[in-house]
Amino acid sequence: MSEVTEGGASASDYLPPADIRVLSLALIRHPSTAALFVTEYVDPARDETLHRPAGGGIEFGETSEQALRREFREEFDTELEVGERLGVLENIFVFNGRPGHEYIVVHEASFLDPVMLGHGPFPVLDAPTDVGLWRPATGADLPRLVPDSLADLL
Repeated sequence: MSEVTEGGASASDYLPPADIRVLSLALIRHPSTAALFVTEYVDPARDETLHRPAGGGIEFGETSEQALRREFREEFDTELEVGERLGVLENIFVFNGRPGHEYIVVHEASFLDPVMLGHGPFPVLDAPTDVGLWRPATGADLPRLVPDSLADLL
């Protein structure tokens, strides 16, 4: 959720719009550990830490692949190799106390810069309260992975 609103607010201040959004998210697995690269952020209304594969909104006239490349340049100042489209998810949710509705195009991807394979966390450049990090493939007490329907693709 590394959206920045008009006032420059971070994702934790994000309120879902009243219309349906279309997003593109990247499933990036660490080549050594199989960890998943995610953005970690907090839903302030629930005080809940969440993990979501990194990516963001698709702009008018942009393909889902182009959106991923742009989002990773904006958020992490890095480049991606975008692979196969894994599916499209519908996500109806509540964030920051407000309902939201999204369609999410999910792609396999990999980092072109080996620096991104390091330990992290990696600051999200356009959302200063959020970070990118490698989420272990298994483990106890991990934050919830969203959208919930992502489990079907994993």
